[in-house]
Amino acid sequence: MSIQKAEGISKERREKAFQEALTYEQFVSGAKVNVERLHENFARYELTGQELAYFEGLTEHIDVLVLAHDWCGDVVANLPLFGKIEHVTGKLKLHILPRDPDNQDIAAAYLHADGRNHIPTYVFFNGAGEELGFFSERPDQITYLNRDWIDEFWESHPEWEGEGKALSEVDEDVRKALFDYLKEQRPQARELEKTAIIQVVRSILG
Repeated sequence: MSIQKAEGISKERREKAFQEALTYEQFVSGAKVNVERLHENFARYELTGQELAYFEGLTEHIDVLVLAHDWCGDVVANLPLFGKIEHVTGKLKLHILPRDPDNQDIAAAYLHADGRNHIPTYVFFNGAGEELGFFSERPDQITYLNRDWIDEFWESHPEWEGEGKALSEVDEDVRKALFDYLKEQRPQARELEKTAIIQVVRSILG
C-alpha cells in the first residue's frame, strides 16, 4: 500500500472532480460487477467503540477523493469500509471517480511506489481544501497474505501450469480459478484489513 504525499492537483481540478464524482450510494447503485460483495462487505464492516470515538472526535469533515472501479477486487474489499465510516460517523465525505481517460491526470498525480497508479486510490483533504496525503490499493498485510494464498492455490493444483508466470500468460480457465480462490480467502482477512486501513487513515489525518 502506498502512503505518501504527492504533487497533487490544483484547487480548480479538485473542485471539478468533486462536482463530477459519485457518492458511495451512487457508485454501488451503478455497479455492474461484484454488487453482492459490495453490499456484503458494507454490512459486515463494524467499527469498534475506539474507532468510532476517533472519527467522531475529528473537528472537521474530511473529503476523500477516490479513483475506483467495481470490477477491482481491492475496491470491493475496502471501499465499503470507507462507505461505512461515512455512513456511521458523517466525518468522511467520499467523492468517487472512475480511472478513465478524463481522470488520467488525477491518476498520474498519485502514483504508487512502483511508479504506476493503482486502484483504489484515496486522497484526503481537510476542510480548508489542503491535501493531507493519500494511499492506494490495499494494506501491506493483505498483500503478504495474498502472496501466501497464491502459493496455496498452486500447491493445491500441481496439475495446472502457470505457477510463477505473469497472470496474462496463464490459461484463462486457470486464471479464473485463481481469482475465484482469492475471492474466497479475502473475506477471512476483513477485520485485519479494517484495522490496518484505519491505522493508515489516522497516520494521514494526524
